[in-house]
Amino acid sequence: MSATEEVEAPKAADVEVEASRLVRIIAAIVLIVLSATFLVGVFDIRSPKGFDPAGPRFFPLLVTTAWLLFSIGYLIEGLRAPKTAKADGDRSWFEPVALSALLVLYALLVVPLGYLIATALLFFAVARVLGSRQLVRDVVVAVVLAIVVYVAFTRFLDISLPEGVLGL
Repeated sequence: MSATEEVEAPKAADVEVEASRLVRIIAAIVLIVLSATFLVGVFDIRSPKGFDPAGPRFFPLLVTTAWLLFSIGYLIEGLRAPKTAKADGDRSWFEPVALSALLVLYALLVVPLGYLIATALLFFAVARVLGSRQLVRDVVVAVVLAIVVYVAFTRFLDISLPEGVLGL
C-alpha cells in the first residue's frame, strides 16, 4: 500500500450490523444458559411415572429441550450471519432479549400469580413484543389460550398447575 492510499473506514451500517450480530450471539448464549438451567430443573420434578407422557415431567422436558435446541440454532445463525450490512436491513436484537426477560419474569410470577394469570400475561406480552398491535384480539387470544392449556393439563392430563391468587 502506498502512502497516498487511505485505509477505508468502516461504514456506520457495517458497525451497526456487527453490533446487532454480537447482541444476537449474546442473547443466544443467555437463552442456552436459561434453557439448560430449566432443563436441569425438570429432573427435580418428582414423578412415580418417570418420563411417561401422562407424567408431570414430560411436557416440561419437551418444552425445555425444544427451547435449548432452538437456542443453539439461534446461536449458529448468529455466528454464521454476515458481518456486513445487507441491502434489506438487519433484524432487531430487541425481540430475543425481551422474550428472554419475559420468560424469566414468567418463571418468577407463575407461582404467586397462578398459572392462568401469569400465562395469559405472558402470551399477551409476547404478542406485543413480536409486533402485534391489536389490543382486543391479543387479550382475547391470550386469555382463551391460557384457559385451554390449563384445562387440558389439569383435566385431561391430571397435572396440577400453580393456583395463585385465583385459587383454581
